[in-house]
Amino acid sequence: MDDLRLATRRAFVQLVDTCLEEQAALLVLAGDVFDGEWRDFNTGLFFVRELARLREVGTQVVMVRGNHDAESVLARHIPLPEHVFTFSVDAPETREYPRLGLAVHGQSYGARSVEDNLAEAYPARRRDLFNIGVLHTNAVASAEHGNYAPCTVAQLVRQGYDYWALGHVHRRMVLHRDPWVVYPGNLQGRHAHETGAKGCTILRLDGLRVDRVEEREVDVLRWAELVVSADAARDMDDLLGQVRLGMQRALADAGGRAVLTRITIEGTTDLHATLAADPASVQAQVRAIAAELGELWPEKIRFVTRPPIGETGELYDLYQALRDELRDLAEDPAALARYSESLAPLVTAAAPFLGHRPDDPQRLIARLGDLESLLLARLGAGSTVSRISSIPHAAPTTWAQGEGEDARTHEV
Repeated sequence: MDDLRLATRRAFVQLVDTCLEEQAALLVLAGDVFDGEWRDFNTGLFFVRELARLREVGTQVVMVRGNHDAESVLARHIPLPEHVFTFSVDAPETREYPRLGLAVHGQSYGARSVEDNLAEAYPARRRDLFNIGVLHTNAVASAEHGNYAPCTVAQLVRQGYDYWALGHVHRRMVLHRDPWVVYPGNLQGRHAHETGAKGCTILRLDGLRVDRVEEREVDVLRWAELVVSADAARDMDDLLGQVRLGMQRALADAGGRAVLTRITIEGTTDLHATLAADPASVQAQVRAIAAELGELWPEKIRFVTRPPIGETGELYDLYQALRDELRDLAEDPAALARYSESLAPLVTAAAPFLGHRPDDPQRLIARLGDLESLLLARLGAGSTVSRISSIPHAAPTTWAQGEGEDARTHEV
């Protein structure tokens, strides 16, 4: 699928096109332009060629290296054009553009893991210039990202700059206004957890004052999550009709872009037995609907349903006992360890191929919900979760961003 394989490059081209259309004076890249594990120099050459397009119209570029750039072979060896300024890894510094009325402050990462609060040493604001701080940081204590260069929004505000362009967090967030503190997010969603529109932020100035801060979409395909309730579905046709409507909405929201969607059918329904007996057939029907609608591909199709059951009786008591036992295992490491002993032969055989130990306690706890679904489905008394993955995930490619975070995605 070329849309997926080339998505990050095409999104970066759209970023450069946006700079040209807007006649931007400056492009700010706030880190993680390259992935540390990516060694294809054609990626670096592509990056240089795109930046060269900006040189022809006088757009300046400033960038900091983030945690992925710090370990990147490309970042260390690809020479950048003279209109591109990369901040030092040794200490924060200031790059002044007097003709533009700008002072830009920043520091790059010299190593993947930067635990110091870099913002503490950022230079004082320059008088009579519009001051921009560029920082690759976890300023919101996000558990989804490494706690690199941690700081607080209050600290950034006290610095006295007019605008902070932050990188590292993949979701667009405006953390403060006057002064502006902005995570624009990445240019292109990389996987099913990075749903919705992705792009860059455009900052318009009126002299030394912020006139407007705008969000601009530059992604070329969208990830979407579609959750369909089967609670009120009268029959399978009714349920598939709801799936169709959800897919149509996802395509409409994407504005003509291709869509990759993770579909979950959930709820308490009389259709549970049918879904549990032959999930592959229903998945095939869902994929057929997607193919009919056009540029939409189900990345994964899941069923999380249960049949209607009463709250009394032998079956209900068994159901409750099983759920209680599994929840006790999740809270009792010693009990979980006793069960995991039976996995020893499997661990020995499979660990070299998996790259991890299947009996790792955290992995086991994470899978207890799936185990509950499987056992209850066998009993005919609970939820079933059937999964199919239609897109094999490979190593991430490595792409650039607007002011915010890396725009890497998975290649097929």
